[in-house]
Amino acid sequence: MERLRGTRGRPSVPGHSVADMLSITYLASISRKFGIDVAKFFECIHKAWVQGKSSLDCISIKQRQIMKDGCVFLITKNERVVAQLKLSPKVLEHLRKADVSSFRFESRPAAKQNKLKPDDLEIKDLSSEIKRFNLKARVTEKPMPRTVFSKFGEALLVSTATIADRSGKIGLTLWNDQIGLISVGDLLHIENAQLKKFRGKLQVRVGKYTKLRVIENEQGFVNKQSLI
Repeated sequence: MERLRGTRGRPSVPGHSVADMLSITYLASISRKFGIDVAKFFECIHKAWVQGKSSLDCISIKQRQIMKDGCVFLITKNERVVAQLKLSPKVLEHLRKADVSSFRFESRPAAKQNKLKPDDLEIKDLSSEIKRFNLKARVTEKPMPRTVFSKFGEALLVSTATIADRSGKIGLTLWNDQIGLISVGDLLHIENAQLKKFRGKLQVRVGKYTKLRVIENEQGFVNKQSLI
C-alpha cells in the first residue's frame, strides 16, 4: 500500500483551504492508483472543465453539473465509476500550474506476516498493559445470571464467574449463551483472551477472537473442542 504525503501530510498549496488541498490530494492519489502521470491527469481534468469532457488512457472525465461555486466531475475507468467529486474554480485553475514535485508517495510498512502469538500466563501475571493472552484456570464460582440493558435497550444476561489457578483468582465475564457453557469445577483453557476493568477490578473478557475450551470437568472428562 502507498500513501500520498506532502508538507505535513498534504501538498503545499498556498492560499487554498483545507477542503481544496484534500481535493487536490485525492486527485493525485487517483492518478497514482491507476499509474497515470499526475501532471497529465491534472491537465486532463482542467481540459474537461473547459471542454466538458476529456480522456487519458483508460480514464474518462466528464462534467456532471456546473454551479457558481464549482463543477461536479464524474471520473470513470473503462466505463466503471472511479469517483465523483466537486472541484472549486480555484482548484481547477491551480491544476494547470500545480507543482507536482510537492507530492511524495511513501510505501506503508508491510503488515507483519507472522503475528506474535499470545503468551501463556498465570493470573498473577495479568495487568492492564497486557492486550491478549492465554490462560488455564478452574471455575470456582458462577453466580446466577442477572439482566442488564444495552445502550440500545436490548435485554442481556450476564454472569461474572470466578476462575483460579495456583497464583490467584480473577473474574470471567460471560454473556447470554456463554453462561451455560461452563460449570463450577471445570478446568478452562482460554486462548487469545482480553482484559477489561469493571468497577476498578480487572476481569477476563471473551472477545470475538477468543477460544474458550473446557479441558476437564469434575468427572475428569477431557474435551478437545472449543466451546466458543
